[in-house]
Formats: sequence, structure tokens, C-alpha cells
Amino acid sequence: MPKLSDVQANASSCNDAIDDIKPAYRGGFVRQRDEYKLNMKAVEKLLELMQDYEIVVLFADWCGDSRRALPILALLEKELDKPFIALGGMTKPPYGSERLWAVPPSPVEVDTFGVTSSPTIIIFEKDGKEVGRIKTRARMTGSIEEEIVKIIEDSRK
Repeated sequence: MPKLSDVQANASSCNDAIDDIKPAYRGGFVRQRDEYKLNMKAVEKLLELMQDYEIVVLFADWCGDSRRALPILALLEKELDKPFIALGGMTKPPYGSERLWAVPPSPVEVDTFGVTSSPTIIIFEKDGKEVGRIKTRARMTGSIEEEIVKIIEDSRK
């Protein structure tokens, strides 16, 4: 099973990734980051938990679900004073391909971690073991930040 050490070391943080998105797509990411209000109860829990965990997000600049998720992670970075790893630029392959994503130009981690959707948020323990992932959007809770809390808490049981 792939580990956190399989992720490129020089990747951007979520906030830096938003700044680097092509201008045609950047506006939606910036608006979401400016307008979204984090669930502060979840943030308080994450302040206690995140010292033992790392987050990696793989996303496509053109993806609406990424436009909602990446800014939330960027806000969490600021609140937690902890950068997350953001790997953008996921691209679909040519029509007729059997692959879900074109690697390259998509990050190699798309294949390494078997990513099937954008965005994919992967939560790792500090030792590098994956403890869970969010594919596209939160499904067990009402928000991404609550979902991260749930994944971490469930991994400790």
C-alpha cells in the first residue's frame, strides 16, 4: 500500500496552489475561500488531532467539486497553522482511453494512490499510513472539516 513518503516533497500548499491556478479558473477558488465559514467546532477538534496527521489533496483546476474543497482546506491550513500538500493539474485522457486520468500531465500520485475522482483528499498518520480519504465531497457529515475529524477519530478506534 502506498504511503505518505510516495508523495512528491516539493508540492504546494493549498493556499499556494490556489494562487497558482490558471486565471480562467482561479476566481471561483478565491471566492469560495473568501466566503466559506468553517465549522469552528470541527476546527477546534482538528487543532487537537492534526499534529499526528497529514493531508494530501489531488485535484483538477476545472473541477467544480475541487473549487469547493480546495478553498476549505486552504482555510484549515491557516486556522491550524499547518500546510497541506496540494497536487493540482489533474487532466482527463483523450477520448477512448481506458484510463481515468492522463499521467502525465496529471501528478504521478494519481496512479500511485489509485485516484479515481477529483478532488481526492487523503488523510495520513504521521508514520505515513493512509487512514482514510474523501472522494469528491463529504459523504458521512455535513462538511469537509467534519469529515476529516470523523475519519481521524474512526481511525483511532
